[in-house]
Amino acid sequence: MKSVRPMFAALVGLALSTSIAHAQTTPSDVRDLVGARAAGGESELASRGYINVGGQSGDDRKWTYWWNERRGVCLSVTTVNGRYDAITATPAPDCRKGGGGGYRPQVDYRPGPAYRPNSDDYREHIALICYGEGEKYTNEYTSGYEWDSDKRRYVPRSGTQPTTKDYDTSVTIQIDGDVGQIRPAKNMIPPIHGDSDGGWYQISNLSISRDTIQGQFKLNGANRPKLTIDRRSGHITLDGLTKFRGTCTPMDADRRF
Repeated sequence: MKSVRPMFAALVGLALSTSIAHAQTTPSDVRDLVGARAAGGESELASRGYINVGGQSGDDRKWTYWWNERRGVCLSVTTVNGRYDAITATPAPDCRKGGGGGYRPQVDYRPGPAYRPNSDDYREHIALICYGEGEKYTNEYTSGYEWDSDKRRYVPRSGTQPTTKDYDTSVTIQIDGDVGQIRPAKNMIPPIHGDSDGGWYQISNLSISRDTIQGQFKLNGANRPKLTIDRRSGHITLDGLTKFRGTCTPMDADRRF
């Protein structure tokens, strides 16, 4: 029985910490839709003022983005096995207002980096938004009960401990000539991170070929994810203490990248 008790305590703590994190990331007006069937959820979102503005499909899930004009809120909705698995607030540029037409950036979109011509007077100008999933190291508050062998009973325990956290999110990438920058979503940023320029991090060691884009950026001294984009498939990976994999879509509606 002694081996079961710590496990039970851990499960209690995990359930409490998960509910706290869930409440923090899911807007209150749509929290009741998590777990709902996608068909019914779409009707509910529409009745609450949200408009479906597009999305992406992964191997086992689908992401759709919903824009509320009155509230100025963009939602990322993750569907797994026909049900809403997660609903999170996401930066406004993830949403496309209205139907058809090109991508129209919202208030927190910014111009690309300064132009630096390549030696042959041709420059790559690439603006991408990449949807996907990953994990990061973070500090998480947990609370629950733990077996105290001295007191021979369960006692309350709480505190902050390092852990990994999964997320469904997006990153934005801009490249102009030999200069590139990346803007990870806020839920990707570790608790301790370096300074950014309005949420944008400079891409170093940038290498662009016909088929791939590679580079690296610095979130903090120990966390320097490597960036790789397959230009044929659009697949992206970030490999570091913060990890991410997904699919990129160009912001220019008239061409692929």
